[in-house]
Amino acid sequence: MSLIGSLNIGKQALTAHQAAIQTTGNNISNAGNADYTRQVTDLSASRDQMVRHGIFLGSGVQIDAVRRQIDEALEGRVRAALSENDAAQTQQQWLGQVESVLNELGDTDLSSRMSAFFSSWSNLANKPQDIGLRQVVIQNGQALASWLNDSRGQLDSLQQTIDQRLPALISQADSLSQRIGDLNVQISTVEGGAGQANNLRDQRDAVVRELASLIDVKTVEQPNGTLNVYVGSEPLVLGSETRGLTLVNAGTAEEPLPEVRFKANLGTVSLKSGQIAGLVESRKTVGGVIKDVDAIAGSMIFELNKIHASGQGLEGFASVTASNVVEDPTVALTDPTSGLLQPPANGSVVVHVKDKATGLVTSTLVQIDADGLNGDDTTLDDLRTNLDGIAGVNATISAGKLTIAADSAAVELSFSQDSSGVLASLGVNNFFTGSTARDIKVSQTLADNPQMLAAAKNGQKGDNQTARLIAAMETQPIGAFQGQSLKDKYEGVVTSVATAAGSAKNDAEAAQGILETLQTQRESLSGVSLDEEAVNLMREQRAFQGAARLISTVNELMDLVINMAR
Repeated sequence: MSLIGSLNIGKQALTAHQAAIQTTGNNISNAGNADYTRQVTDLSASRDQMVRHGIFLGSGVQIDAVRRQIDEALEGRVRAALSENDAAQTQQQWLGQVESVLNELGDTDLSSRMSAFFSSWSNLANKPQDIGLRQVVIQNGQALASWLNDSRGQLDSLQQTIDQRLPALISQADSLSQRIGDLNVQISTVEGGAGQANNLRDQRDAVVRELASLIDVKTVEQPNGTLNVYVGSEPLVLGSETRGLTLVNAGTAEEPLPEVRFKANLGTVSLKSGQIAGLVESRKTVGGVIKDVDAIAGSMIFELNKIHASGQGLEGFASVTASNVVEDPTVALTDPTSGLLQPPANGSVVVHVKDKATGLVTSTLVQIDADGLNGDDTTLDDLRTNLDGIAGVNATISAGKLTIAADSAAVELSFSQDSSGVLASLGVNNFFTGSTARDIKVSQTLADNPQMLAAAKNGQKGDNQTARLIAAMETQPIGAFQGQSLKDKYEGVVTSVATAAGSAKNDAEAAQGILETLQTQRESLSGVSLDEEAVNLMREQRAFQGAARLISTVNELMDLVINMAR
């Protein structure tokens, strides 16, 4: 072993510890970078040299690698927790907004307005001829309809907002997958099968985490350093290639149903967590509440109108026009192509023609064939013909709407005993117009003339049977709701939303706790600790100074040897 060997040892030590100081400096400079992974310089002793048999001397130090301090399994768990957390937080946010729309804890919720409305019918039953009580019924009906209109509008707005946000998030996820493919190419090119492109890998990990916040992903690293990304069991990124993501409408123009698909082949993407999955699930929840609110409004409209249409007000009709359109007057009213949302049943209806001067009433039974047999079910044309054949009655059809009018000002019309529900189906003598929460309104005829409000059933002004039947509707079982009442159905909707919101809140809190725990573990392993780096810097400084001192000493010895040789 010579002084030259010692000089080489010092040189190698200077190089190694200089690299270690640079790595430490890089860590310190990136202490505030959330996407940075702490790097470590791995040093090892160089191969020993044999000076004579059985005696080996060290030959210095060498740099094995500058590697990232990272646990890939922990990174995968962090990404999974991030996806779960963002999905839970998203659902909690939107379900909370649905709860706010229903506002069941306030004094202006649907159940309160519904109770006030049916209570006003009960009050009217006590004084059926009282115009003031009739106006209260109409006002409460308008308030109830207004609440349904407003709530439906707010729910529609929530759904539209989700529909507007989904494409942006899908586009972002698609761009991130493309970015991962590009980074795969750069990493495999730089590394060339040896070493690690640490900064590029940090960039890729940051992009994967960002993607994981949108959709749940799994990763598999390949021998060449590229990272394959999977959604469920389907590949999204394979090396430099990506299948991409897009949004398609799997529903109809009237009822859109957005679905996430792979751009390459429009294959279905199975999403379980992430912001996008949270939005998709939230949209389903909002859509379900919309259908329930529409069902409540639609059933209330039809069931109440069935009762009201067979009742009588303080005066009869000179003319009444149906509010519902029949698309084809020549097809059976029970045919889906007729356009009626609530087709009539097999039965009949009684039409009364009253002579105003004498008070004489002529009643005619009109049959409604809706048994589906023999191909002779009643059409709108058939009904018009039958009505027009009644003395004192003139029936016409215009733009699919039936109008029933008195032949002269000397008579007035009324209806009773509609066992078929045809009047409610067509919207004749109805209390509510419309068919859903979006378009429900109190009949303008009643709003303009409260005397037309039907409280009687037997034609007598003091009769209250219709008012009593409607007052009892709130708690009466309805066939469309499998025996539940309007009140029970709405309470079920509120309970379902509250339960889902509570579950979402619990899931969000649990997911947040898990994510914070895993992030703390990752930070302790991969994050930069300035205190720890300061200690490393001092140690590396001393080592560098020692190597420099070694070189200086060897240099003095070599000068001495050279001078001795002279």
